[in-house]
Amino acid sequence: MKLCSVSCCKIVTLLRNLSSLCLSIGFVIAISLPALTHAPQAHANLPTLGDPTLDSFSTREEQQLGLAFYRSLRANLTFIDDLQINYYLNSIGQRLASHSDAAGDKFHFFIIKAPTINAFAGPAGYIGIHTQLILESENESQLASVLAHEIAHVSQRHLARAYDNSGNSTALTFATLLAAILIGTQDTQAGQAVLMSGIAGSQQSSINFTRSNEYEADRVGIGILTDTGINPEGMVDFFEILMHKSPDNGIEYLRTHPLNSNRVSEAKDRVTEEGLKLPSDTLDFQLAKARLVMLMTKQPDAYLDDALVGDGFIGQYQKALAAIRTHKPDIAIKILSGLAEESKHPWIRLALAEAYTSNKKDKKALEILTALAGFYPGYLPVTMAYVDALNINNKPDMSISVLKKQLQINDDAVIHEALARAYYANGQISAALESTGDQYARQGYIELAIQQYDNALQQENISESTKQRLEAAKKELNKVMQEYNDQL
Repeated sequence: MKLCSVSCCKIVTLLRNLSSLCLSIGFVIAISLPALTHAPQAHANLPTLGDPTLDSFSTREEQQLGLAFYRSLRANLTFIDDLQINYYLNSIGQRLASHSDAAGDKFHFFIIKAPTINAFAGPAGYIGIHTQLILESENESQLASVLAHEIAHVSQRHLARAYDNSGNSTALTFATLLAAILIGTQDTQAGQAVLMSGIAGSQQSSINFTRSNEYEADRVGIGILTDTGINPEGMVDFFEILMHKSPDNGIEYLRTHPLNSNRVSEAKDRVTEEGLKLPSDTLDFQLAKARLVMLMTKQPDAYLDDALVGDGFIGQYQKALAAIRTHKPDIAIKILSGLAEESKHPWIRLALAEAYTSNKKDKKALEILTALAGFYPGYLPVTMAYVDALNINNKPDMSISVLKKQLQINDDAVIHEALARAYYANGQISAALESTGDQYARQGYIELAIQQYDNALQQENISESTKQRLEAAKKELNKVMQEYNDQL
């Protein structure tokens, strides 16, 4: 691949120009597969601005595009990897997506640590939410309205033609360019670095965007919320909160999702037409937000003060998390034991188990998590905490068994990573290497995955069936690698 002779100055200029273009429409890009279901009645009469004939990518190519985009973000921005918060966000996101025109497509929801209020949709349904947006949301309806809006960008195939109009840019270079644009809004130097690596060999043409996409995403998003059973008033409420704060306060969302009085009024009229008065909040949202506050704060000691947190359920949960974080497990155990009598929510008992582990009472923690695993089979946050407790208590065989069952529910990289650790602890080196390879493959690190499979094949006394399975996995990944190289 030949390096482009564009000067550093020109690259920065290009980055800025493309950034302004992207920011004018409110999202990075939304390229999805053709809709697999009919539109819900609530928004069936809406026009589709994206051209349904633009089938530029196969399923595999689209996933590679999205993964390239995601990996660029992952390498340059800070992600929130808390399993409980991410599971909550993905649960509500997947519920919403299942009521969209893209039901059946894969969506990936993730949280970026950033002090700006913003959200975006990327290729193949990769949707990012900034931490500050969650913190500024007053209830689940408001958060869900943002997710529904971004899902609508994807489901309506907004600017699917962006790739087709991108000149001779390859799909993967295009994904890298998009990531650079987004990263550049957070960190100019990081964005420049990504752009430098991704622009080689291509002449990026201008991409024309329209604000009509934002209006349609609002309308479709309201329909998605209604069909999901979530109060759509949250969209209007969130718009009004942001408008009240005003663009002068540097609110990123107002620049990436341009708001005006007409757009707010149209959303308000649409919600009035629906005439629904549905619950707008959940305990899940309150706990997730409280947990995120504790992850973000640089002064956890402050949350040990009842004057700050109050004596309510959520405030005391925060206080307990602060106690764990500041190495005061006795305080946490006392608080959480009381909260556990008020609510059977699994997060309370997960925190209680964590407090007992911090207090070196590993068997008590295992007792709690064993019971939780029985009550919530397949619930990933519980499963992973249970596995950690089993490992601490030197029970790798049980850990392996639990993880294998979890893989039947969701084939996630985090499960393969945990399985690798359990295999290592159990002295099953070949299986550990294979699981590590499986982890890398699902994260898109193809070369590293192949390397792990090769290492597994070099181990002594592996069965013939294992050899065949590893060789088949390598063959498939080499095929993916060849397709990847063909696009460069």
